[in-house]
Amino acid sequence: MSLYTRKGDSGNTSLPDGKRVSKDDARVEAYGDVDELTSQISFLNALCSAEDSIPVGRRVSYYKPLLDRIVRELFMVGGAIACPGSVAMFSEEIKALESEIDSIDHSLPPLKSFILPTGSRASCQCQVCRTVCRRVERRVVTFLSENQLDPDGNGALRYLNRLSDLLFVLSRRLNADSLIADTIL
Repeated sequence: MSLYTRKGDSGNTSLPDGKRVSKDDARVEAYGDVDELTSQISFLNALCSAEDSIPVGRRVSYYKPLLDRIVRELFMVGGAIACPGSVAMFSEEIKALESEIDSIDHSLPPLKSFILPTGSRASCQCQVCRTVCRRVERRVVTFLSENQLDPDGNGALRYLNRLSDLLFVLSRRLNADSLIADTIL
């Protein structure tokens, strides 16, 4: 089988149900942005594995399994967006993200003002992932709205919302691991 089919040369693509739509269709935009987020998180994972300022035990034992799991879950999110009638509810995944958020947040000084997305390379990349995740949320909302679908139909939107929160506290944790204080606005 050839990697290229030439079917998309005219600006259209196939959805999982076989329907052909424009490549700028709201659904294609949404799951395309999930794909970008997945790649950005994979790059964050590589940075965390190599970041000299993060203690080695913390890099290997904590960040890699967490980020590997998120990458796998994002493939499920992309599938849920590509097939909006799917039954993927993400309840357990959302609970796991909330548990991670609480654990990381409790290990950090309380936030008393806005912070700037600065610090270590890994922390800054984590902030890039957070902003891409927020864009994905907006794209999913647009897709759901345009197609009059239930915003909480399969849990993908709630998952993305929790993930962006996790990425925020994780960026703070990455700075703390590197002994870099939050830059307060």
